[in-house]
Amino acid sequence: MEARAIVRKLVANPIPVSVDRFSLPQEMTGTKYTFEFSKGEKQILRKRKKTAVSKWAEAHRMLVPESSSLPGPWRNDVTPYLVDVMDSMFFSSVQTVIVCAAPQVGKTEVLLNALGYAVDREPGPAMIIYPDKIAAQDASRDRVQPLFKSSPQLTQYLTGSTDDEGSLRINLRHMPIYMGWAHSASRLASKPAKYILFDEVDKFPTTSNKKEADPQSLGEKRGRTYRNRKFLKISSPTTESGPIWVALNNEAQVVFGYKVRCPICGHEHEIDFDQIKYPDREGMDPSLYAETVESEKLAAYECPNMGCKWDDGIRDKAVGLGGWFDRVTGIDIKTYLKTYRPKKIGFHIPSWLSRFVSLSEVAAAFLRGQKSSLNPDWKEKLKDFMNSHKAEPWVNYQQERSEAKILALKDDRPRLLVPGGNVVSCMTAAIDTQSGRGGYFPYEIRAWGYGMINESWLVADGEVDSFEALAEVLWEREYKDSQGNPYLVRLALIDAMGHRTDEVYDFCRMNRGRILPIKGEQTMARPFAYTQLDTYPGSNKPIPGGLKLLRLNVTHYKNSLSNRLEINPADPGAYHLHSEVSDAWAREMTAEYVNEKGFWECPKGRPNHAWDIAGYNLAAADLLNVKSIKKKGSAKPRKQAPKRTTNPYTNGR
Repeated sequence: MEARAIVRKLVANPIPVSVDRFSLPQEMTGTKYTFEFSKGEKQILRKRKKTAVSKWAEAHRMLVPESSSLPGPWRNDVTPYLVDVMDSMFFSSVQTVIVCAAPQVGKTEVLLNALGYAVDREPGPAMIIYPDKIAAQDASRDRVQPLFKSSPQLTQYLTGSTDDEGSLRINLRHMPIYMGWAHSASRLASKPAKYILFDEVDKFPTTSNKKEADPQSLGEKRGRTYRNRKFLKISSPTTESGPIWVALNNEAQVVFGYKVRCPICGHEHEIDFDQIKYPDREGMDPSLYAETVESEKLAAYECPNMGCKWDDGIRDKAVGLGGWFDRVTGIDIKTYLKTYRPKKIGFHIPSWLSRFVSLSEVAAAFLRGQKSSLNPDWKEKLKDFMNSHKAEPWVNYQQERSEAKILALKDDRPRLLVPGGNVVSCMTAAIDTQSGRGGYFPYEIRAWGYGMINESWLVADGEVDSFEALAEVLWEREYKDSQGNPYLVRLALIDAMGHRTDEVYDFCRMNRGRILPIKGEQTMARPFAYTQLDTYPGSNKPIPGGLKLLRLNVTHYKNSLSNRLEINPADPGAYHLHSEVSDAWAREMTAEYVNEKGFWECPKGRPNHAWDIAGYNLAAADLLNVKSIKKKGSAKPRKQAPKRTTNPYTNGR
């Protein structure tokens, strides 16, 4: 008989035991006895079917009115994005789960569901670490103890003694649960635990005290004696150097992003804040307009594939149809875990995944963070938007350039007119690739002067929505100076990194010699380099004839662009704009700033297309070696050899 069948038989029925006369005293021999396993022994011996944390939660977790707006049984369809977060914690290879999330999206429920599952299915000492002692006591009273008292499945593990239900320690029948706090080094250093759960790590102090290490390190040491230990770190972010952001970007081997699926067109993508649209109100203070947007629910999401419009209800459906993917490879979470078996994983959860946060609330929070005369504390509100909605750290920055300074570079030429007087050597173009509104291409065409002075003039800027229209702008439209002389675009560069990479490659392949695909990189040993492409990305499909990808050091070219913008328009080497440049274009030219690492960075939610393509055009000029182009007829005359005179003493010899 199989061992499993034997155990099942042992657990189900009393077992008659034949007592050998040598195993008992003489007076007890010759008699038959029976014994029965206790309830606790039956629980230990019974082999239960393995289940996921999320399924366990739906079966046994109860939400109480004191801490939930939807009291009653836990439902995974309310927060579908939490399912894989919970389940991954007990995947065999995973030891650490890092959750960087906006407030009130359910991250604490992940902690409680994981704790309940551990108690019922994989028991072992647990410690929950909070920022301070008061937070630990409050959480014990308001969240942890109700977790057990509201669930029949968990209530059985309570001893019934009030002494075992303290504010800082809960003694269950088979395991203890400790409440720790970041300021108590002794508390963190004295209790071994299989499960270490950190709540709101960005509120932890740098060290527990002057003599000890940081709270996370102390807490993690408590699990050393358990080979199957589990760590959970959850928090909303604060700054780039905050613990949760550092853990997500430096500690996690993989970071998962949540891709929704459009219920209308089926397009899978991560929700981009820039696609949350609301009617424009020119001249209205953004902080005042925020109230209108939120109260009248004016915001909607625009699917980047076909421009499908989502209200909050469609957004909720899209989230329900979505799932977690590795942000680097695009592999779904289940396949990734089985294939790569990572030890430390991370999740990023912005507020707009939650059905409890409307799209209009998100848009209003962003508007409240815009600078205006009526909004003196705009920076604090922008910080709140970054932390509480985008679930990203706040980066303090100062605008590098003013819009007025950009607009001061305009001359008196209309758009499309090339400077006359034989000052232009050639023209280049730069194009960005954007996914919004069904896909569009911001572009800039710039004329370049002769020689080392490197003066330049903006000739055309704008947007087109197709490759056909782009080809017309680049190579079919006539660009002339005031004397009627025509000029051609000698070289164009187009951003190839986006959801239309294959199409960009094909466009460049069909226009070889006139346009190159580019990829921007922050750090390179040189201004640019080439990479040979033989197949399309993510496949083995060959690119006919192959293709060269131009890799650009965008830090180098943006530094150069910033310097050029400082040149007075009347001085040699000036960076000129045509007279019809818009305020919006100038605003995009002021979007980016240099962060503490020395890299150019764009504040979240600010368009910067003009700034990007202006840098690409500088690279195009370098590739053509514009500085070496000389005007026709400007070559210096060769020096004439001196006339040879006849030596009278040698007869000309």
